[in-house]
Amino acid sequence: MRDYMPRYYDDFPVVMNLVDREADVIIALNEAAAVTLAQAFVGSADRDLPRWERICGIKTDETKSLEVRRAIVKSRLQGAGTVTVAVVRELADTIYGAATEVREDFTGGRVVVTLVGKRGVAADAEDVRKELRELIPAHLGIALEFTWFVWNEFDALTWNEADAFTWDELEVYMP
Repeated sequence: MRDYMPRYYDDFPVVMNLVDREADVIIALNEAAAVTLAQAFVGSADRDLPRWERICGIKTDETKSLEVRRAIVKSRLQGAGTVTVAVVRELADTIYGAATEVREDFTGGRVVVTLVGKRGVAADAEDVRKELRELIPAHLGIALEFTWFVWNEFDALTWNEADAFTWDELEVYMP
């Protein structure tokens, strides 16, 4: 704010002190307004995320990360529209925290979600199934598939490299 004042005020320390204190208050007010505005949008809400969850009828689970909770709220808010492969993939990617592939199995009447960003059975698979059930129409089944380390990938390892892993670690190894 000093830049907007005439230079002759520089000789008055009381006036400059007053201007500096007003600038501090204005900066704090702008920051508080930005934080409050961020709560009005699901993508940036943190403090008011429980309010968004309550609006959508979701039980607040503090053990889940903010990103996962935001993705669940977004999927419920968008749930009134058409459920596309992209919407399902975005929700699954966020909850798993890794890349997924989603395909429609028309003959089987189901949606198949394959976790390709990491190997093995994901610990949060039931969370994904539960949230996808809320999103995907009830007449469609949901199949969750997981990837594993396969033998033809094993050929790329030397025996010394393979010997560094336990069998359980090797099952989920991703070269």
